[in-house]
Amino acid sequence: MIPLDPPMMTVKETLTAACRRLQNSVLKIRLLARERDLSAAEKIYIDAAEHNGLYALAIAAQKAEELLPDRDGAHLRTLYSAGLVGRKDGRLKYDELKARAPFGRCLLCGNSEIGSLDHHLPKNTLPLYTICPVNLVPACGKCNQMKGDRIGATGGQRTLHPYYDRPGQTGRYLFADITSWPVQFRIQALPEWDAELHARVEYHFHTFKLEQRYAEFCISVVTANQWLHQKIRRESGVPALTAHLQEDAEQHASTHGLNAWDTALRYGLADSAWYLHQGVHESP
Repeated sequence: MIPLDPPMMTVKETLTAACRRLQNSVLKIRLLARERDLSAAEKIYIDAAEHNGLYALAIAAQKAEELLPDRDGAHLRTLYSAGLVGRKDGRLKYDELKARAPFGRCLLCGNSEIGSLDHHLPKNTLPLYTICPVNLVPACGKCNQMKGDRIGATGGQRTLHPYYDRPGQTGRYLFADITSWPVQFRIQALPEWDAELHARVEYHFHTFKLEQRYAEFCISVVTANQWLHQKIRRESGVPALTAHLQEDAEQHASTHGLNAWDTALRYGLADSAWYLHQGVHESP
């Protein structure tokens, strides 16, 4: 996951933009009249997210929706697809949210190219958050599909929210073990994690199949750098290669984050006796 500060954009802005070119004037007035409800829901969402209460909010909101469906639920979902995604003024806001992702990477897997915005809380069952910017996360198509509409049967069975969850704030939790190809990725809980956060990080890791996907991502990175690694080892020895790999890992951590998959890969290479003595000469 790539952590990112929540967008400053408000649901009032997305609502106004998505409705601007709506030709049905009656529907336009009706939807714009929901701004107070949407803004109130947005405020509740942010407060819950900042205090680790988003799961409880989602469960309560889903039950309320089942008992009394929002009268404009279908219109709000259509407004997202047709107004925010499909019409010019809304699309500007949509693209602005997508463009916030560092290096154009999916915030959920941390690597693949962004394809769309993922609804952290699903639009199909929670329509009030359908066009709420803090609920819209830049994601690749694969992660968006894998996540689906699930909320989770327990608090630990839910994916991380890139805008509000900071599991790696105090250190490394993603590690790459390299004793042969392919690279093996794993989660190592930090001491301050409680049981629920540990479960969520593991759940996120397995939901998006990150162990397998990261191993696949590694192939091109390792292949692109092996010629240089071989040259350093041949001309200056293993200590020089170790120092180069360590420096490369630290530099990458400073720009891409301590728990990015390719940062973990670089630290893993520097720590791998197998790579330093043998793997550097073997294609992944």
